[in-house]
Amino acid sequence: MTSARFAGVDRLERCLAGDADARLTPGVAGEFVALVQQALIDLGEPLSAGGADGRYGRETTAAVLGYKTRRDIKGPDGSVDGVVGSRTMAALDEECTARDQIPGPCPPAANGPSVDLRGTDERLVNMVLAHTMAATVVGADGSGGTRLITSGVPIPETLARNLVDAATHLLHGRGVRSTPRLAAALGELAVIHADAGQTELAHALADGALWPSAIHPGTALAHLLTRALTEVAPSASTSVRDLSKTSALAEAADHALSGRITLTPSPMARIPDPKGMFAVPATVAGVTFKATAFGDKRLPSYRPVATPLEHLDIRHVVGLVRFAVHLSTKWGVTEVHHAGISGDRRRADCHGNGRATDFVGAVGRNPADGLPFHLTVFNDWKNRSVPDLHDPSTARRPDWPPGSGKIRYRLADLPGVDPLARDFFADLYAWVAGEYQDITDGPGQVGLSSAIGESSRIMTPDHPDSQPGSPNGREAHHSHMHWQVGPTGPQAL
Repeated sequence: MTSARFAGVDRLERCLAGDADARLTPGVAGEFVALVQQALIDLGEPLSAGGADGRYGRETTAAVLGYKTRRDIKGPDGSVDGVVGSRTMAALDEECTARDQIPGPCPPAANGPSVDLRGTDERLVNMVLAHTMAATVVGADGSGGTRLITSGVPIPETLARNLVDAATHLLHGRGVRSTPRLAAALGELAVIHADAGQTELAHALADGALWPSAIHPGTALAHLLTRALTEVAPSASTSVRDLSKTSALAEAADHALSGRITLTPSPMARIPDPKGMFAVPATVAGVTFKATAFGDKRLPSYRPVATPLEHLDIRHVVGLVRFAVHLSTKWGVTEVHHAGISGDRRRADCHGNGRATDFVGAVGRNPADGLPFHLTVFNDWKNRSVPDLHDPSTARRPDWPPGSGKIRYRLADLPGVDPLARDFFADLYAWVAGEYQDITDGPGQVGLSSAIGESSRIMTPDHPDSQPGSPNGREAHHSHMHWQVGPTGPQAL
């Protein structure tokens, strides 16, 4: 479900998924029926007698018939019935999502209490207020000052400030502390509406009737805010290395809402701290990540195991999603084998901070010919011979001589090379150089991306730095590729 009205409501989620037992039929009752009734009312279907009373009677059946007829939602036999099934639920979800979008720019001539947005985007604050019925919108007065447009009942200036302060705190990564604050302000507002005789509105504010019963208002607000953040997320063309942690959280939240990842802590339950650590299951965007301690696929000890990816920098989470999408789309990859992605609190380097990948290999089915493949850095790259760059006419060597700094991609001119391995690793390197650290430690790389064999933050069997016996250099990366976001050592931000 993408609409905040329906998201998390089990009966409606199952209905959308095609569960026949979860369809809404005449005679059923419950709050899930009321949610659908209110959606029908908002979309122009008449329910004048009972309104959103939670009972699926004749009037609701007629409204569903009218809704489905006007949208040409028919059964396999071409008929239209008064039942809400998966296609009807999908249409309602899509239309309500579009209808409940963030309000536009502030309208003029607001005359409510003066408030301070603390630099927060007015559209996002408006969305919080609109979905809590605390106010219509935040607006501007004739002199450009920011004021609250109330819901028809005068609101004390202190309460107005509390409402807006809670909304802005929610939007600044402090949702877990701000949700009780907002709830307290809504309770105070409910008393004001009750004293003014608006008992129905007071009741809705007090008990969270705007949200499905299965979802706490704080969760629903976080969900709404997450969707709002995705509206202002950076372009997908922004490299992972150039993302701030806040913008990376916005993109990760979008991936979570789209089902590409399950993110912990979840942006659906609260707005996490973007500087915190995150976890995702072993499967990311349809690709399963498996850990292995060894890189030679010929050995019995090569036994990759699917394990969750934990203690991750949020930028690396975004990078892993992009990585999985790229490999599966272009190369048909279904598994990524690695020797380390999860962070380790005992280490203070890029691996410990959950900002690095040690890539061992990939399994998939080549879209070009439909044939399965299993490529590894050790078997299909490092284990191939290299040219003698000082005398190209002589026979190729088993590997680069220690200390040799003149290097190039050994598969580029290897006679009889497997073209899949050659092209796969070349494409992989180019993708990593465009997303992660390449020739700079930080963001803002302005030079051209490096090529295999040139100096780079990306370590491969063909890296020009040679440091035998150390954990650095190409000798230490004969069985895997290493890449990272941010500098090599500890990183505070």
